Amino acid sequence: MPDAEQRALAIYELIRATSVDRPISGFDSVAELLRVMNHWKEQNEALKELHSALPEVYLAFLAHSCAWIRQEHRAEQNFRVVYTLQDAVLICLQAAPKPLPPEVIEHLLTELRRDSSTRFFFPFDQFLALLTPGQITAAARAELRKLHLLLAPSATGKIDKRQRNTRDLVAALMYVAGDEQLPPGRGPWSQIVFDEIARMDDITRSGWLGLLEHCHATEQTAPGQKWTQRSRELISALGERDAFATMFRWLKLGPTPGQPPEARSPIEDSSYQKGVVLCVSLGDTTESAIAIGDFGLACLRKVPLLGAVSQKVGFACIQALGAMQCNEAVSQLTRLRGKVKYSTAHRLIEKSLHLAAERSGMTVGELEDISVPRYPLDPQGIVETKIGDSLAAVRLCEDGRVVTTWHNAAGKVLKSVPAHIRKAFPKKVRVIALLAKEVDQSYYSQRARVESSFLSPRDIPLAHWQRFFVDHPLLGFLGRKLIWVFSDTQGWERAGMWTETGVRDSGGKMVNLARAKNVRLWHPLSYSASEVQKWRARVFTSGIRQPFRQAFREFYQVTDDERQSRLYSNRFAGALLRQHQFATLCRARGWSYRLMGSGFDGANVPSKELDHWNMHAEFYVDLPPDRAAALRRASVAEQSGAGINIFIGSDQVRFYRERHEIPIDEVPAIVYSEIMRDVDLFTTVCAVGDDETWSDQGDRGTGVFARRLDARDFSVVTTLRSEMLSRVLPHTAIADRCKLAKGSLEIRGQLGTYRIQLVWGGALFETDSVTRWLKIPQKLLDAVPLDLRAVPIDLDPRTEMILRKAHILADDWKIDSPELVRQLMPD
Repeated sequence: MPDAEQRALAIYELIRATSVDRPISGFDSVAELLRVMNHWKEQNEALKELHSALPEVYLAFLAHSCAWIRQEHRAEQNFRVVYTLQDAVLICLQAAPKPLPPEVIEHLLTELRRDSSTRFFFPFDQFLALLTPGQITAAARAELRKLHLLLAPSATGKIDKRQRNTRDLVAALMYVAGDEQLPPGRGPWSQIVFDEIARMDDITRSGWLGLLEHCHATEQTAPGQKWTQRSRELISALGERDAFATMFRWLKLGPTPGQPPEARSPIEDSSYQKGVVLCVSLGDTTESAIAIGDFGLACLRKVPLLGAVSQKVGFACIQALGAMQCNEAVSQLTRLRGKVKYSTAHRLIEKSLHLAAERSGMTVGELEDISVPRYPLDPQGIVETKIGDSLAAVRLCEDGRVVTTWHNAAGKVLKSVPAHIRKAFPKKVRVIALLAKEVDQSYYSQRARVESSFLSPRDIPLAHWQRFFVDHPLLGFLGRKLIWVFSDTQGWERAGMWTETGVRDSGGKMVNLARAKNVRLWHPLSYSASEVQKWRARVFTSGIRQPFRQAFREFYQVTDDERQSRLYSNRFAGALLRQHQFATLCRARGWSYRLMGSGFDGANVPSKELDHWNMHAEFYVDLPPDRAAALRRASVAEQSGAGINIFIGSDQVRFYRERHEIPIDEVPAIVYSEIMRDVDLFTTVCAVGDDETWSDQGDRGTGVFARRLDARDFSVVTTLRSEMLSRVLPHTAIADRCKLAKGSLEIRGQLGTYRIQLVWGGALFETDSVTRWLKIPQKLLDAVPLDLRAVPIDLDPRTEMILRKAHILADDWKIDSPELVRQLMPD
């Protein structure tokens, strides 16, 4: 380490040692605090040493200052040291040779852009005030532009005085001669719109300016009749066909055209955008609904650390779709429900769907079924289109992928669109690409919607089921592969699956539907083990790949230990999880959760609303430092640049009805099972190991004791995993080295025998002299090339992890990971 850096580090260590008595509070007035503080600074050894340091020490100190502030604030939460570091940085900024070296400027801007909390404690405005536009390199300017976006006002235009001052300083440095600057009242989107209007003839330009002024003036969440009537008049004066075509083109720009991914839609644009969206919804056509749906999805895309690109306009898109009468509007709401992760948006979507259902006199489920587009797919999920001398085929595959292939006149499959076809028929080629995209999005949202009916069960009239879940081109592709329960009003019911010759039961016998009135989705929890086994055998031997796990679905039942703990379950407690991955999975599975840091949101509890049951479930997670103060400096307390903890620990699952806690054994069986299935997914996919700080929290602090569940509590789950592995292993290259035993998978390697638990997936290494648990690096598991396309089963994450571990251990002589090799070496 160079001398300057050694000296800077020594001063930092001295700051840490001498800041213990820094005055912070306990004074009668601010003036007294300032007087005592100034005296303390004059006497502080570290600051005195810094005042007499060499110029190169100042630069070295500045280069490391952000990392030191982050360390003291995040890991130590030692604010006395943080404030002294702030004073030290000010000394360095004043005393360092000017101009500051470009590499120091670039480094500090990058660090401060990445970390908002460090930016808060760093004397950022003073640093910016030292700079001039001539000192700003291309790399520094790129960082300044990103900072300018991060410091943008909220969607409502609110920005505090300090942030505005910082943003103005950034703006003065980021622009160079020749850069185009937007005029007041314009954002990137509205500038493009007004530039286009400026090129129109006088009469048309006047009409558009009137309409845009009308759009900008709307303040209502849902516009009234007077605003709507005036909108129609202005659109009619422009000519409806041209007006809607122009507005479609503007929406296709997206909310932040030409801006980097970190950009949010500024207030200057959002008011115009909201009004245009509401005007487009008046068209009430399929094209209008698609345009609004696409724009709404772009507006509700999350910008890391900041939130939605434009929450205000995104919510306006949802409400506009809810007010439209066309079926495509409901399809777009369903699509947004599957893609958007904000809980407020989900509630707004549900409200819009219910209002639309009430208007039509149908249930929400029936309305959504009717609104699914009838794509021209044949029963195999294929649509073929002849274009010139070529044939384009869009295929919905069994696993849900949508693939587009092109064939020449001789029937040969081509690698891509023929060049002469792309040139001669550009619009038709775009139509094919759009069809593939729409089928993919629609299938994704409909699959999620149908699977959600396990927790929101619906009885479907038989004729409606036949029309939409058998005969419909897209929904039928789903429904024909699922098991259904047919019933009447007198208690008769039969389970069956569609075949080309009629509905047949688990044994292949025809089901007489003459008595059937209603149809619902089949769940294995409600049937005997022998019946479930028959369905699994039939699905597997028939080669039916179901759109989601149904016959092979995991299900969970309340155990005696959970009845003993009564109000909560520790079934999946005590796992250390990756928090960012956990948050992503929560959103995907419909749980509400915000990322937590040691300094904020420490009581955030993941929860899932169960509206059909008037219930909700909670899965408690904690930050490791909240359980053991000694871990505050450990690696499990590591934080991201935004102050968010990397790891969290899993704990209890609890259930509530009408916001009152209920005992575990009073929870409806299917609700308990599906919630525990989600929690199992979370603790499998996100786990990095056991949380050694875990201990039973009782009634979250009252001391009631209950132990974590062991393998005996998972007999149903282990039986299912054993059965899935017994069907999958024969299709792998390691089948001859694997043997299923009770509760485990045994693998014979060259170095010894391995046993993988079917409950948690833990791997045990056994030789004549050694028995130890193995920790297999995640990167090795991810690298295992599993190809199970020939097997019509989608493995749950934990079973897939077990299979990946088995592949690694069966070929243990090929292991080259030092971390795993050390574990296999004899003591």
